[in-house]
Amino acid sequence: MEDILKALSTLKIDKDTLEIAEDILNMADELCKKDIEPYAREWNEEGVHIKDGKVIYPKKLLDAVKKMADNGLLGLGIPEEYGGAGLPTAVVHAFHERVSRADASISLIPLLQATVSEYIMKFGSDMLKEKYLPELAEGKVFSGLLYTEPTSGSDLGSLKSRAEEEGDSFLISGTKIFITNAGLATLYSLLASTDPSKGSRGLTAFILDTRASDTGFEILRVEEKLGLHASGTGQIFMDKFPVPKENMLGQQNKGFSVILHGLAASRIGIGAQAVGIADAAYRRAATYVAERKQFGRRILDFQVTQFKLADMATKISTARQMYLYASQLKDLGKQFREEASMAKLYASEMGQQVCYEALQLLGGYGYVTDYDVERYYRDIRITSIYEGTSEVQRIVISRDEMAKIEKFNQ
Repeated sequence: MEDILKALSTLKIDKDTLEIAEDILNMADELCKKDIEPYAREWNEEGVHIKDGKVIYPKKLLDAVKKMADNGLLGLGIPEEYGGAGLPTAVVHAFHERVSRADASISLIPLLQATVSEYIMKFGSDMLKEKYLPELAEGKVFSGLLYTEPTSGSDLGSLKSRAEEEGDSFLISGTKIFITNAGLATLYSLLASTDPSKGSRGLTAFILDTRASDTGFEILRVEEKLGLHASGTGQIFMDKFPVPKENMLGQQNKGFSVILHGLAASRIGIGAQAVGIADAAYRRAATYVAERKQFGRRILDFQVTQFKLADMATKISTARQMYLYASQLKDLGKQFREEASMAKLYASEMGQQVCYEALQLLGGYGYVTDYDVERYYRDIRITSIYEGTSEVQRIVISRDEMAKIEKFNQ
């Protein structure tokens, strides 16, 4: 916790807020140690399954999420007037880092809670804010994103889902894949086409509430994955599911710009998640090499080991500062898209390097489940794929850099 608090103290955050942040992070630390870390390996083995159309999550995982909700940890960034804590984005993602260190699977629940809340706070009407933000803050509903489709991943402009007007509603039809929190979420940020002839300029964003209808929304399957076994990832089919027009985010046919903002914001959170996973691997490796002896000496006493740990710690610290910096730019109302992409790109690729070195330091023990590092190694891999692949992040960064270069040469 000291590393996170030290990094937060370098930002432009007032003393009272820092004290609240310390209390929040201490509460999170206690919850992680008591209710998450002792069970993370068990949840990984149990996984998430679908049976008779119902998605089944590990019970103790849901108990831990309920404790987060009961302690107000699911609404940290939501304004106080809607039942949240109204804390800066940097503090919210510092919390996400700590939970990710305990278990990356469960961290996706508060991460997506913050993401969908951001969409509503930024683009929702007063009615949407009053209706949904208190429920999100209290954990009465959980959230997810309905974006990716079988033929549309990084290229969101090519998605096929349709939103057809009928009276005061839009009827949503289409298939979405790789949907995190499937079976747990009831509130989704959705992107669908309201004018297919316009491509990406004919997309509209909505808040879809699955409680609005008993039919037209079906989870077809839950994926078996390389990592994040305790996080449900589903394929969802919608057939004329009704969404009220008042649930629109932003303007009709302007949904692509809505989603671009939301993705930039959520990429900061993935950077924090990657830092948390990497830090977990680093700590496990550091503990191991301090105890394990070879050739009559602790592995920690070999200079090659010390240098590895130095490099790992440096990378983790750098990635942490990057996501906190992007968070502060966002809260200051400044352009943060490039910095968010940089934070995600660096943290996700750094995390894979750190987890690789951690596994290497444990040798054969790193390859077995008893020591957790193999789980971190599997979990970290997705961070350079979802919320925009590393390749997409490089496109975003290079475009912004090209614009700067053009200005240099004017």
